[in-house]
Amino acid sequence: MQYTGELCPICKTAFTEDDDIVVCPDCGTPHHRKCYLKNKDCANAQLHANGFTWSPAVRIPALPVEAPQPNDGHNIVFCPQCGMENAAEEPVCTRCGARLYNNMPNPAPFAPQVQLPDMTQQPYVAGATVISPTETLGGNTVGDTAEYIGGAAPRYIPKFYKLEQTGKKVSWNWAAFFFAPYWFFYRKLYALGAIFMAVLLVASAATTTPRFLEVSEAQGNVIAEIQQRLADGELSQEEALDAYTDALITVYTQPEVLLLAGVSFAVRLLSGLFANDWYKRKAEKDIHRLRELSASPEGYRLLLFRRGGTSAIMAAVSVGIFYLADRLIYIAISTLLS
Repeated sequence: MQYTGELCPICKTAFTEDDDIVVCPDCGTPHHRKCYLKNKDCANAQLHANGFTWSPAVRIPALPVEAPQPNDGHNIVFCPQCGMENAAEEPVCTRCGARLYNNMPNPAPFAPQVQLPDMTQQPYVAGATVISPTETLGGNTVGDTAEYIGGAAPRYIPKFYKLEQTGKKVSWNWAAFFFAPYWFFYRKLYALGAIFMAVLLVASAATTTPRFLEVSEAQGNVIAEIQQRLADGELSQEEALDAYTDALITVYTQPEVLLLAGVSFAVRLLSGLFANDWYKRKAEKDIHRLRELSASPEGYRLLLFRRGGTSAIMAAVSVGIFYLADRLIYIAISTLLS
């Protein structure tokens, strides 16, 4: 007899084709084997004395059971009230409690679901070596490290991998060399960026000497005179350019300027040589900490994308702060020495 769709009298669950079914020898009642063994008797044993015989009820088609789809944390939904990013299965915002509408048949257009870029499946190449995203890098998977880095992962993962395999700390980074200390703020290495910025500001203050100020002022007067004579027609364009170049050379070949240029080059050189190693170490520590803080894959993914990646805003702010601070230091020292 076909029992699919009938209910087990003990657990009240409909039988499927794959269930292990046993039938009571006295009344014919079907049971799940594990239910029958657990109950240690037929569920209708008390009716046997009255001659009870089991008969099929109205058949209920057994619905296929869908296996739960694992959520690796890449699906998020934005709260329509506060803008907070939430895991796609959350019914309400974890920050403000507002309804997310993401579980409704037709989600509201103002609460869109977003698919975070999944970088955990992409292989990376270091020379002739193909790096699997499941490999370990600094105690974390390559995939998680890639998601922390963001769009530049194909460039940094091979560098990190090579540093770990060789045990070296030196690996050249052109971006850090040309844009230090601002590169560190862009990559969210704020402490290192602040240290290098402070070194450059101190060097600038130390090289703003009375002699340098005197030479700078004198050459500034020379440049103003050249511009005036050019405007009055006393100098040709070529003569004015030669005189202007000589004035700039006089200023920029001063020992103070050369010393400051040397300090700046040293900062850039150190950044170019060690930035990859410093970035790798920070990524490792951050990912370890984020994994410990996260209670779910969704939260972990959100933290990786939020704490990692880049910050163009902080890079721009650091440029403004540096030049403002440098100018204020120059004005303050000039005022004190005048």
